[in-house]
Amino acid sequence: MSEMLAEAGRITGPITENSGEIIFGLQPSGTELSGQKPIRFIAPASQMADLSDGDLIIVRFSRTDRSTVAGPVPVTSLSRA
Repeated sequence: MSEMLAEAGRITGPITENSGEIIFGLQPSGTELSGQKPIRFIAPASQMADLSDGDLIIVRFSRTDRSTVAGPVPVTSLSRA
């Protein structure tokens, strides 16, 4: 069973595209000051069409645990904050 989680923050680069999917970083507020690296997410290019580096967004994702993962976390939905 998985739970729905959400993060809000600014898109941070580098943004890379691979086979119609875009990998991007999300810098939640406060983490920049603490020196934490951005969380990496992966989303279909269609969800990222109107978004760019620096946009403030809300990312919803589903993950069975909150531990650190090696790769980007798949996005369920994106919206502007």
